[in-house]
Amino acid sequence: MATLLSVERVSKSFGAVRAVDNLSFELDQGEALGILGPNGAGKSTLFNLISGDIRPSAGLIRLRQREITHLPSYERCRLGIGRSYQIPQPFGRMTVFENVLAAASFSSGRGESACYDLCIEILGRAGLLDKCNRAADTLTLLERKRLELARALATQPTLLLLDEIAGGLTEGECHELIEVINALRGTGVSIVWIEHVVHVLLAVVDRLLVINFGKFLAEGEPHAVMANAAVQEVYMGIEAE
Repeated sequence: MATLLSVERVSKSFGAVRAVDNLSFELDQGEALGILGPNGAGKSTLFNLISGDIRPSAGLIRLRQREITHLPSYERCRLGIGRSYQIPQPFGRMTVFENVLAAASFSSGRGESACYDLCIEILGRAGLLDKCNRAADTLTLLERKRLELARALATQPTLLLLDEIAGGLTEGECHELIEVINALRGTGVSIVWIEHVVHVLLAVVDRLLVINFGKFLAEGEPHAVMANAAVQEVYMGIEAE
């Protein structure tokens, strides 16, 4: 299977703190990769490096073999990288439909009317079609998470970055989210997903990558990685024998 994303020996320092430290991994087209790590492990910094929100101190990032290391975030978006953010920040006074429309029009460079059908389709996939005329600031947490996902999908990504999209949801809401994400996988979208709710990741991803202090710790089949003694010690506080 063709490689979609390559992160090659990437590092990012903030003063004396190295948030990401010589990290490398690849993502194949159509694959879903979960990323785990304790708080402060460098997960969100890694996402910001891939999306172009910040630039690396060292290393290369490639999308479909094209180097994008120094491209701004809007160009990466138009090349097919979409992302959600850990804390949803929709345009609160705009409707749900208008939020998705803004993302679709920006990413495609097309007029708003040309994006209407796409937005309706995406709102249906995200389970928000019946909320399309609601102001975004009236939504519940689950609905705001769905809107965050819909806005990312409106950019028509080939690579979707999900940043703790299950955080704060109830168990039932998590199951609803799993159904939505698994349905997306059937469309061929590749996913990299940061999440602390481990069982949600295990229900979706093909592979897990665990990092700690910005460094590689473990990678592989999800259940095998979770059984790794080093992962259990660092991530779950279980001392290795």
